Amino acid sequence: MKVQKFYRKAIKIIFASAFIIFSLACEITEAATYNMGIVGIENRVKNTNLDEYTEFEDGDKHPLIHVQELFHEIVLNGELYKLGLKGVESTKYSQEMRNKELEFQKYQSELRKSISQLENGDTYEVVKLFDKQLDYLIYGYINNMTVSHRESFGSSNSIVSVNISVRIVDASTGKIVCVATGEGSGSNHDKSYKKSFRFENKPVEQLSFYIAFENAMNQVVEKIKKQA
Repeated sequence: MKVQKFYRKAIKIIFASAFIIFSLACEITEAATYNMGIVGIENRVKNTNLDEYTEFEDGDKHPLIHVQELFHEIVLNGELYKLGLKGVESTKYSQEMRNKELEFQKYQSELRKSISQLENGDTYEVVKLFDKQLDYLIYGYINNMTVSHRESFGSSNSIVSVNISVRIVDASTGKIVCVATGEGSGSNHDKSYKKSFRFENKPVEQLSFYIAFENAMNQVVEKIKKQA
């Protein structure tokens, strides 16, 4: 009987200890989570206009809108979350990026203005775009792009390579705490996908560009993880 009582007490103590450890782990995890405002990514490639289609149809997304959405998606739902960096969208992004061309152009202007403010160490106005208290801001550039064309069986396929850089900024001080670069290439093997934009006055298949950008962003994320 005494042995059974001892075991019952031991089991209670074990369960109580496990609950305390689990609770502490949750508190530590919460304490290590930081809100990171996703400002966006700016195109700095010369001789290209990613928001102009050569084959535009009503309802199509501009290439740069798609790239902005990819940037947000990778930051919001990717590996950075495991580091405790919780991505937060701005209200302005949510409203304007999902509207038509005129509002998109307005968003692009605001994006360039916000990045300029961040480069000057002024984060106050940028932070105001978001609803939540922020610990960090993240933004980046498409720095360079090269395009080559491969001819095969009477068809042409564009191979796109992009170079991007991403910065994470302390939202309270404006100090850059992390810089990561990435390179990626992509080609379109789906010959039915014909949408394009112009680069150096030549049409480029968008899907190749999207794949290249996503590969470059994944490389950036891996480098950020190593610096964290």
